[in-house]
Amino acid sequence: MNYKVSPGGSSTGLITVTNNADRRQTFTVDFGDFDASRAGKSKFMEKGTLPRSCADWLSATPALFELDPGESQQIRVVMDVPQDSSALVARWAVAYIRLSEEKQSTQENSDGLIVNLNQAYRFGVYIFQTPPNAVFAKGELIDFTQQEDQLVLRLRNVGETFLKCNSYAEFTNLQTGEITRLKPRNFTVLPASNRDVTFIIPKDYPPGRYSVLGVLDYGNRDEVAAAEIEIEIKEKSKE
Repeated sequence: MNYKVSPGGSSTGLITVTNNADRRQTFTVDFGDFDASRAGKSKFMEKGTLPRSCADWLSATPALFELDPGESQQIRVVMDVPQDSSALVARWAVAYIRLSEEKQSTQENSDGLIVNLNQAYRFGVYIFQTPPNAVFAKGELIDFTQQEDQLVLRLRNVGETFLKCNSYAEFTNLQTGEITRLKPRNFTVLPASNRDVTFIIPKDYPPGRYSVLGVLDYGNRDEVAAAEIEIEIKEKSKE
């Protein structure tokens, strides 16, 4: 969910929840924080943990409801932005829709003991708040390296907005001049965050020396960021 609310303003987004189970179920809605690792894996935390959190600005109506099988419910998620300097930078949070009833199951471990398990389910919706004044978008490449059969493009979001990126690696065979391109990677980078994008070198690439261009397209019509390295793909052993 993407909000663009000015300081002192508010906006409402909608989430629709449908009960696909065969019995009546109870749902609750609350909010928390999330961050992303260099590999792009989300890390979830209690709300207010991160300095860029906007979880305390969010409210949900209804926050508790029951649904019969096949029934749906629309949740109004309101973003109330304060009228102070904290509202001048991009912030983010996550909305959780939880099943209030835990699902119980049993599992036998390696020693033959029967263990009772309580499984609780929740669904997360990412929420991004970008104030209208935050318009500077820029990504920078920090490094481009080969690590065995992988190419790692390391980048940083040095702008004020969330970067929606498209990145790819383009191979030029220095002997034949043949150009090939690996499948692009699409991802989002949080402001002031680093990200590593990993490309796997295909096993069927012919041996030889290659010039590889790593490209980061972060949505700027006038420029992209790029880095170039030379690598050698050795002939595979036939053993």
